[in-house]
Amino acid sequence: MPKQTFLNLPQEKQRRLLKAGFEEFSRVPAIDASISNIIKLAEIPRGSFYQYFEDKYDLQAYLVMQFSQKWYRTWHQLLQEHQGDFFAAVPLLFKDILDMMRNEKNHAFWKNTFFQFRNSKEMRKALHQQRRSKHDDGRKVIDQRKLRIKLTEHNYGLLNRQISTMMIQSINMYFMAEHFQADDPYQEAIQNFDTLLNWLQFGIQAEGGNADD
Repeated sequence: MPKQTFLNLPQEKQRRLLKAGFEEFSRVPAIDASISNIIKLAEIPRGSFYQYFEDKYDLQAYLVMQFSQKWYRTWHQLLQEHQGDFFAAVPLLFKDILDMMRNEKNHAFWKNTFFQFRNSKEMRKALHQQRRSKHDDGRKVIDQRKLRIKLTEHNYGLLNRQISTMMIQSINMYFMAEHFQADDPYQEAIQNFDTLLNWLQFGIQAEGGNADD
């Protein structure tokens, strides 16, 4: 996460550095990204970069967090619009996230980001910390009468992680399908997520079923 020296910068200088990072991570995955390119675009001395971030992966994780903050606001809004109906709001959130990621402006950044997501400890740590800080925001709005579980803080954390994993899996499949030139990777991703959500909501075992049926 950014150091206090970055947070103390004027907003314009912060935006310039974040924009430079976004441009570089859109050009290539972070593993191949050049700090020299970032500081050139941001018009800052090389030494200054390390006063603001630990390394390029730290900057990338912060960029991802900036997007995720918007998604949490969208999530809260969708829950309110649908009277706290968790399973009505979740697929709309997924579609909103996927639409944003496939937008021409953001597409290259997220394609590069997702192909390295599993190997990025910084990114996973950043998202986990933010998810913990946002738990109560959504939990207070959800209509728990429509759920079979008591939505304690612990249970909501588990549910949040499960939904996040399903979204990451479906988005990763979208970029993979696109890479292999599938007919309609967007619809395939939507359908994959809807299937996973349906399994979570209704289960996969038939009523009264067992392994011997």
